[in-house]
Amino acid sequence: MSRPAPDRAAARAPASGQRISLFWRTFLLLALLIGISLGATLGIAGLLDRAPPEQRLAWEVASVVNLTRSALVSAEPDRRLDLLDQLAHEEEVRVLPKEPEDRIDDSATGPRLRALQPRLRQLLGAGTRVAGRVNDADGVWISFEIDGDDYWLILPRARVERQFGPGLGVLGLIAASLSLLGALLISRLVNRPLADLSRAIARLSRGEAPQPLADQGPTEIAALNRRFNRLARDLARLDADRSLALAGISHDIRSPLARLRMEIELAELPPEQRASMAEDIERIDRIVGQFVQYARIAEPPRAERVDVAAVLAGVDHAYRSAVEAGDLALAIDGGEAPHWIGDPTDLQRAVGNLIDNSIRYGRVSADVPARVELRARRTSGGLAIEVRDHGPGVPAADLDRLLQPFARLDSARSERGGSGLGLAIVERLARRYGGSLRLVNAPDGGLAASLTLPDYGGILDAGSGTRR
Repeated sequence: MSRPAPDRAAARAPASGQRISLFWRTFLLLALLIGISLGATLGIAGLLDRAPPEQRLAWEVASVVNLTRSALVSAEPDRRLDLLDQLAHEEEVRVLPKEPEDRIDDSATGPRLRALQPRLRQLLGAGTRVAGRVNDADGVWISFEIDGDDYWLILPRARVERQFGPGLGVLGLIAASLSLLGALLISRLVNRPLADLSRAIARLSRGEAPQPLADQGPTEIAALNRRFNRLARDLARLDADRSLALAGISHDIRSPLARLRMEIELAELPPEQRASMAEDIERIDRIVGQFVQYARIAEPPRAERVDVAAVLAGVDHAYRSAVEAGDLALAIDGGEAPHWIGDPTDLQRAVGNLIDNSIRYGRVSADVPARVELRARRTSGGLAIEVRDHGPGVPAADLDRLLQPFARLDSARSERGGSGLGLAIVERLARRYGGSLRLVNAPDGGLAASLTLPDYGGILDAGSGTRR
């Protein structure tokens, strides 16, 4: 029996406790830096420029009014009309007499012009009035006095409104938005090599050959990618050599076993001795077969639509002799699992190993058949299988250890035909598809094995959220 290697469990633990990804951590740190910088900049700008825009505009308008008044007072009477013409054409400043019957529309003044009026009264006198429309003519109308006569000085509204402009708060908001957008792009650019590496490691952990990572970019990232590519090539070569070696060992061992089996059948031996020797040879053959199966899981699986009911029917047929012999009571429920995307051989091998484990270690006593229940159901992205027995169960401290290669509860089990690879093969098959195998003790007795097998064409790469 076997379970996930300790490094896999350790690698899973930090992920479950991690509160925030590197991408968002980088983005939030950049956003914090940008926020502090903008806040400090706007605060300094506010300290350096204490006067609000209405006050600055009031000073400018008051200067225009005072200069216009001085020019008109000091100009000769016959040149005043030429001076007013020149102001209108060159400076867009008009001067008209203020009449008692002028129609002043206060609704067109607006909040900014109303905020300008008290400041102009401080500079030009208490009688100063600001209006946005007089006699149905739009503009900025400012009243002033020359030698006891009242006049209007009229400025284009666009000229005055432009002086206000956006406030520091609006400018800060625009700058913050653009800066945060830039921070988002920078964070994505910085995080992309690590995300690619995370996806490649996830593929490698499932026994798949990852695409070579780019060895360009920052020096540290390029060096890391080169080392990972070399590691992936070395592991692929090691898996290939191991599969080839085990295949050769299987062939070299099984050929003498076949001759031994034939010699036993031809030899004059007592039936009990012949059966015992044949059983030993069969046990050796099964163990060699499990070694080969475990090694070949590294090979990429096929991806096809599997009829789960047909596979389970084949499994039921394979154990028919054990059921008829009274060694097994098998109940299979696969009505909720119409199909699965993957390799049918892998599915048959996983289910068979789980049932074999339940038969071997799920008996209450030698004269009572092993009761095994199998249920398969379709999930949103794959297949969920539960195989449970009604045996004595397993100590809770040994549940994880049972999934390790070559692990057994006691040494006596080596005499019962197990190599300690049955559950390890299932767990490794599950990892190849991005799934998992979990062992729990059932509340009413016995051991339950829960196997999840996602569809091979819909595995989510770790850390990316994208589908292959």
